[in-house]
Amino acid sequence: MPLQNDNSVQIDSSHSGAASELPPRFPIRWRWTMLVGFAVMLAVLVLSLVILDMEREAWLKNQETQAEVLVDRLGDELKIPMLVGSSADIELIIKGKKGFLTKVPDVLGVHIQYANGKDQHFGDIGQDDPLLNKLVQSSSIVRLPTERLWYVKKVEYAGTVVGAVGVRYSEEAWEELAGRLVGRMAIAAVLVVMMSSVLVYWIAGRMSHPLEMLADAAQHVAYGDYSVRLPVSGNDEISDATSQFNAMVEELAHKEEIKDVFGRYLNPKLVSDVFEGGSMSSYDNRRQEVTVLFADMVGFTAFSETTDTEEVVDVLNKHFEVFHRIIDYYGGHVDKYIGDAVMAVFNHPNEDSDHVRHSVMAGLAMVVACSKLGVLRNNGEPIQFRVGLNNGEAIVGNIGAAERLEYTVIGDTVNVASRMGGLGEGGEVVLSRPTFDHIGSDEFAFDDMGERDIKGVSKPLRCGRVKPVEESAQRNISHAVALAFDLTLPSDVRQIIGDV
Repeated sequence: MPLQNDNSVQIDSSHSGAASELPPRFPIRWRWTMLVGFAVMLAVLVLSLVILDMEREAWLKNQETQAEVLVDRLGDELKIPMLVGSSADIELIIKGKKGFLTKVPDVLGVHIQYANGKDQHFGDIGQDDPLLNKLVQSSSIVRLPTERLWYVKKVEYAGTVVGAVGVRYSEEAWEELAGRLVGRMAIAAVLVVMMSSVLVYWIAGRMSHPLEMLADAAQHVAYGDYSVRLPVSGNDEISDATSQFNAMVEELAHKEEIKDVFGRYLNPKLVSDVFEGGSMSSYDNRRQEVTVLFADMVGFTAFSETTDTEEVVDVLNKHFEVFHRIIDYYGGHVDKYIGDAVMAVFNHPNEDSDHVRHSVMAGLAMVVACSKLGVLRNNGEPIQFRVGLNNGEAIVGNIGAAERLEYTVIGDTVNVASRMGGLGEGGEVVLSRPTFDHIGSDEFAFDDMGERDIKGVSKPLRCGRVKPVEESAQRNISHAVALAFDLTLPSDVRQIIGDV
């Protein structure tokens, strides 16, 4: 059965799934470039409309000045003909070879309205200027509020109103002028937009670069790399964010360091849950089925008396380092080190439905690892460990004083496991028959040692040595030992490697 860390698999898949669901990335520099480009285009458009309106007002004012002179002169010439009603003279004045329409090419048409309501027109006066049918009462030149450009004036003779004359001017000159202005402003707009876009792209790039660095660094931190630091430059919001990010990473690194240190002395899962904001209420005292493993050095007292202190500690640490990796590989948890002995618990705090089988394989692997280490005593004899196992219910809880608690397991199951180790010799794994029956596999054989009186147990307990008989079990044990000696692999290698 493969022992894998389900949580790590879910995290990896969720990251990949989240990445696949993210919309396409749209860099901020392009957003700023498009936004500023649009703003500049809008500003140029508004400015162009304002300029065109101002130019048109100036052009109309100039036209009005010219029209005032020309229409006033035309009215003087038409006074007598209009008074006597001489249409021929009027037509000659307006359409003759040297008439008004000939001398003033900007004029498209002339409209004459008599005092009696009759009218007369020459040239192109259009069909949609109803205001021409009304007599103008102003003695000065007036521009009619029509779509076409009409200037009209009342014609008087000796204080008597004889009618009114209206002159329609061409707007072709304005259209040509407006066309030139629009063309020049369009060229200027394109140049301004291009220059501003390049400048904004460069500035946005300078701004987005630290943001990209910040995002990349945040991704490293999300995957557990707390060594990343960002350079801080400038005195703005981005530099403030960078400084705060560095402070946050330092705090996380410090927190992780404390967590790692506490994890060396306390239950790692308990420490991890507390640091991740968990509540201690989930660690209430309770009964739980566990398998307990004890491994202690054979002849430790004599070894410690004849060996330097530094060497004793070094030998124990070498063995415990390998033992810890093996126990961790098989899903167990090192509960404590008791002098020359190590106590491991399976199915707590990490739940494992096959914990009895895994504890047996861990014990056998520890025996093989001890032999592979090959550490010798001063008399040349190899250092050996004996292993005891027991399965049953134990009390899981916080044991100790209010000022110093230990979250551990206690009870007869633990005591019997400790006694099992004392029944065997070095390199043997001893367990009770009921524990062996819980393995649920034909991979192991039970070498019966008979019934033994166990201190604290009212009835004799049938005990025996356990040995692997199937090649698959032996191969898996060898694999676990090889991984335990490969110090280049992470300590939680069991989470990603192995088919236990």
